[in-house]
Amino acid sequence: DGTEMGGNKVGLCGYGSGAKAKVFEGEVQEDWKDISSRFNLFERLSSRNPIDKTIYESLHRGSRKESVVPPSGEFALIGISAEGDLEGQRRYAWIE
Repeated sequence: DGTEMGGNKVGLCGYGSGAKAKVFEGEVQEDWKDISSRFNLFERLSSRNPIDKTIYESLHRGSRKESVVPPSGEFALIGISAEGDLEGQRRYAWIE
C-alpha cells in the first residue's frame, strides 16, 4: 500500500509446537520491499508440505539434521550461536 517501513522497529512473536514462544523486537531493513516482493507469502502458505509424526519428532528433538524441503528462494536458518551473550541467537539468510 506504499507504506515506508525501512528503519522501523516491529514486534515479532515466534510460536512453536506448544513447547514455548518468544517475543522480540526487530528492525525493518531498507531493502524490505525487494525481499518481500520475492517472498510470495500466500503462495508459500498454500504449498506447505505435511510431515508425519516421526519426522516431526526428529525435527523437534534435533536428531534430524537435513531439511524436510531444501531451501530455495526463501529465508533459511544458517546457524545458531552457541557462545557468550549471543548463545541461542538464530541467524537467517536469503537462499536463492
